[in-house]
Amino acid sequence: MTERRRVFLLIAALAVIGAGCVVFADRAASWLICSAAVAACGLFFSRFEKRDISSGEIALTAVMTALAVSGRLLFAAVPAFKPCAAVIILAGIYLGAGHGFTIGALTALISNFYFSQGIWTPFQMMVWGLTGMLAGLLGGHLRKGRLPLAVFGALAGLVYSLSLDVCSMLWLGGGFSAERFIGLTAASAWFTVSYMASNVIFLMIFTRPSARIFKRLKDKHGIGT
Repeated sequence: MTERRRVFLLIAALAVIGAGCVVFADRAASWLICSAAVAACGLFFSRFEKRDISSGEIALTAVMTALAVSGRLLFAAVPAFKPCAAVIILAGIYLGAGHGFTIGALTALISNFYFSQGIWTPFQMMVWGLTGMLAGLLGGHLRKGRLPLAVFGALAGLVYSLSLDVCSMLWLGGGFSAERFIGLTAASAWFTVSYMASNVIFLMIFTRPSARIFKRLKDKHGIGT
């Protein structure tokens, strides 16, 4: 990319962000955070694309993304109880932080074409992407036993739910308020518990089969960590 094109894209991005802050004046904080999430995901995807990745890794990343998206769709009738985060976490552990972020972010983006896109999509992309990345960075510890994996899954569900509460509060306007945030988290407590429980349950179900599958992929094709 030429220097002139970089400058043009930067100016265009700043113009869009500025226009959004004017149009959504009472929700400017939400728009700015959403813009930052989009920019961060875009930069990560750009760096990921430039890496030297084998066709096998690309195919496996696509398969894991499809599994995570399919899991979310199959459990669409059960609110806040989905296997997609568990798939993202396991992908991060066995494929690495970069693939974990990519699979997490793409899962949110692609599945929301069914669940509906909105201001929440960049939040979900960022949270699930970081969940997959952190799982990759902590992969050595998370493979040691079920307890560390269960704790990580529960915390991932908690952070995901709280992040969506922050997104909802900011988009409603009025800025951040501790009272409003506590009210939202209290109202969505059942969903938070469900996110945490579903992550733990699906991780416990998938962990042994995943370990066997990824071990074979590593031994036979050299794919994974």
